[in-house]
Amino acid sequence: MNDRDTHQRHSSHPAAASRSVPSGKAAQALWQAMEKDGLYTITEAALRLGFGYGPNARASRLTGTGKVLAVKRGDKFLYPAFQFDEPGGRLLPAVKDVIRMGRSAGWTDEQVALWFYATNRSLRGKRPVEVRDDEEQLIGTAQKDMAG
Repeated sequence: MNDRDTHQRHSSHPAAASRSVPSGKAAQALWQAMEKDGLYTITEAALRLGFGYGPNARASRLTGTGKVLAVKRGDKFLYPAFQFDEPGGRLLPAVKDVIRMGRSAGWTDEQVALWFYATNRSLRGKRPVEVRDDEEQLIGTAQKDMAG
């Protein structure tokens, strides 16, 4: 991923995202919940996902392709744990599809990450992160919420 791609993934603000993603204090609470579940540096992601020590070639390749969410927090990029199958070290397929949908709709990675943690009316008050293993339900909800 080059600097231009990273900037584009973290700088747009589509209307659908502003309707579906909390801001202000509500967003701060979601970031805290996400941090509790895991926000990894590249090195932490490599260690936790079994890529070896440090940002080796496999971890760099996974994050460098732009397939995973990389959220800017402070002065660094972090990788939310919810997108990974930790024992296998792979990106969950349904989550990958939602990331792609969000980006195609102009959402930033931060907006997509917050969407996963916000309670959702379509899910009867559950958060998308809680149904990430139910591909049909997750994708259907994302399609409704991320449509412009």
